[in-house]
Amino acid sequence: MPRESFEFVVSSDTRLRIISFLSEDATTPTQLAHSIQKHLSHISRALRELEDRQLVACNTPSNSKPRVYSLTPEGKYVVDELNRLRMRII
Repeated sequence: MPRESFEFVVSSDTRLRIISFLSEDATTPTQLAHSIQKHLSHISRALRELEDRQLVACNTPSNSKPRVYSLTPEGKYVVDELNRLRMRII
């Protein structure tokens, strides 16, 4: 995993929380907005940024709504690195 991907995720609380929630299950932007308690526009922008970096992918690209997002293999690797870092801190 490029270090840039990891640093990109941890540099934003919203991106970090989205990655964490998507590590549990695929979900929609609306569900993420409710879970993270951020405005939908913030979630949509963060998802677009994460998708541009190939950390998340839309599972339903042909549907305009509901769009369902999940982690890509690189996104899962970022989550694994975050978990390793947390274990070192503990």
